[in-house]
Amino acid sequence: MREGCSIKEGRDGLITIDDLLELAEYLYKGLINLSNQRHPLAIYKGVKNMETSNEHEMLKASSRTYFFDIETTKNGKPYLKISESRINKDTQEQTRNTIIIFEEDLVQFTGTFNTMSKRISNA
Repeated sequence: MREGCSIKEGRDGLITIDDLLELAEYLYKGLINLSNQRHPLAIYKGVKNMETSNEHEMLKASSRTYFFDIETTKNGKPYLKISESRINKDTQEQTRNTIIIFEEDLVQFTGTFNTMSKRISNA
């Protein structure tokens, strides 16, 4: 068990209900602490601290949130990952869509994106 949680098997390898309640309380407090962090789902062993990284941007727009992340391939080449997250108002389910733009396609992607943006603005 982790520090702060002292669950020990009793006689004959049994764990009591009191032991499990103590474990549940420990886990509950840990989840509360985790949910108060800026990026609670990014707190895994070996993941860099996202709060100090400038390779991540978030944009909240109406009912959607967009995430722009610069990541690297296994070969060390950077790429852009754009994710859209939204909540369906009827079902309250969260959906997430992601596209990946590799370094060699970035100039063409940006050019086409700017062209289409201008067409929408002029419509």
